[in-house]
Amino acid sequence: MATMKEKAHYNKTHYCRCQTKAISTVYRRMSQEKKDIVEEMGFGALENVPEMNASNTLLKELLDRFDEEKGCLKTLQEKIYITPRKVAAALGITNRENRFPEKCFLLPTTVSAASPIHKPPIFHVDNIREWDWAKHVLNFLMKGVENKRKGKKQSVDGCIFVLILIYFHETKFSRPFAPNAPPVPWVAHWTRQMMFERISSEATESLGLLYRKEKRKNK
Repeated sequence: MATMKEKAHYNKTHYCRCQTKAISTVYRRMSQEKKDIVEEMGFGALENVPEMNASNTLLKELLDRFDEEKGCLKTLQEKIYITPRKVAAALGITNRENRFPEKCFLLPTTVSAASPIHKPPIFHVDNIREWDWAKHVLNFLMKGVENKRKGKKQSVDGCIFVLILIYFHETKFSRPFAPNAPPVPWVAHWTRQMMFERISSEATESLGLLYRKEKRKNK
């Protein structure tokens, strides 16, 4: 198997385990029967995950500005709080009272196989909709950022893609849950082309996160 150094493409995602391109590819290659099962289980919004490699600069900037203790993004304009409700709206997953088993947080995740972290509840297909998947995704991400900053991990476990979605959505729609805002899941609204255009604008306009440090230095 190739080593980490040989796999240069890992640098494109800042050593993030969550890769939208891999998720999109897996879903696209599934049979319609399996897609129907995924839809019935409550994860049909996965079909909207774009096949793309997110900008490493954007991912790094989001991570640098993410406060894992308070659960918020510190943008130039304001703080954007990343809540279970927003995670659920962004990814179209459940946000219920039943907590995810705590013991599931102790195991590592991978991008090439089903993670052992998620296997216990997945095996209970009958009640899979009852789990608080949104809170699990958020807690897992916050713990992943914390471990990366403390040097315990070289990569960030968790879905950084959800940070991109919520940041893009809330800075475009000041009231993301208003009747005139796009309905959930938000991932269905943000097409691959729209995300690339927004990533490009982040690098050139003064409204977003990117390149502010570099511009201040140049001035």
